[in-house]
Amino acid sequence: MRRRQRATSALPRLTVKQAVGAGVALAIPTGGTVMAAAPALAAPGDDTTNGSASTPRPTLSYGSRGAAVKIVQARVGATADGIFGPATLSAVKTFQRANGLVPDGIVGARTWAKVGGSAVTPTRPTTPTRPTTPTTGATTPTVPTTTTPACSPTSTTLRMGNSGQLVKVLQDRLGLPTDGWFGANTKAKVLAFQRATGLYADGIVGPRTWTKLGCVGPNAPQPTPPVSTPSVPSTPATGTAAQVIAFAQTFTGTSYVWGGSSPAGFDCSGLTSYVFKNFGYYMPRTAAQQQAYFPRVSNPQPGDLVFWGYPAYHIGIYVGNGMMIDSSQPGVPVAMRKVYGSPSGYARVIK
Repeated sequence: MRRRQRATSALPRLTVKQAVGAGVALAIPTGGTVMAAAPALAAPGDDTTNGSASTPRPTLSYGSRGAAVKIVQARVGATADGIFGPATLSAVKTFQRANGLVPDGIVGARTWAKVGGSAVTPTRPTTPTRPTTPTTGATTPTVPTTTTPACSPTSTTLRMGNSGQLVKVLQDRLGLPTDGWFGANTKAKVLAFQRATGLYADGIVGPRTWTKLGCVGPNAPQPTPPVSTPSVPSTPATGTAAQVIAFAQTFTGTSYVWGGSSPAGFDCSGLTSYVFKNFGYYMPRTAAQQQAYFPRVSNPQPGDLVFWGYPAYHIGIYVGNGMMIDSSQPGVPVAMRKVYGSPSGYARVIK
């Protein structure tokens, strides 16, 4: 018993005191060294908790969580909930595509650089910070008042293979669908128009062709086609609109002939003049002269004339319900068909 008491009394006594610093206890022996105990709390700033301004730029991917995820979410326009889920993955990929990065959905060094450098605790923006077209030096575009530009004799020369708004102007004046592509159909129509108007038929739309199409420029006065002084018909006109249309239909299938004005072959104005003269109506010979001679109307009725271009380069007889009879171009016989494109106007022959 005495031996045991002597052995116990040989050990130094320890006094426990609180050290400065939260959660650290110091064991101070009565006769010697100071020994520090393990910290009671982990150091703050862990990336999986709240983060701070010194948060690093960890590589993030689907399933990641934490403050760094919130930063990325705020900058790619996703809900900043700190969870890298499907919505965040989609937003990251969209952001990467828009910024020329590989859209792998992984936020590495390059993606961090694009979203704004180092990771800092985000402030939720009022609008998503997706990339937009820079506005520096930009001006608000002027909205055109028309869908197609004006044309003039000095307009760009067009040929097969061209495209754009000016091609649409050309197609509209030729009565073609305005798709903006100068293809084989447009060239064929240009060639037919050039032959019909006495131009060299090369399929190229230059100053002379633009002029014949009625492109005189936005500020030039509209030309008045020459009109010969009409001779008074020897017999009064007697035909009704129904009779004129029925007579015109009898020539369905007749071949197109440039300058033709008889059942052996008609051009566009040759057909109209032949049909109306049969009922005693005076009719100038060319489409432009017919356009200038008869009064224009805005409410077309059966028996009226329908024109394309000013001066007119094509003409037909309106039969109602959006249909007409005309002799359109070489290789296409007289037929009744739908009024195409955008006519430049209508004129009334039968009062």
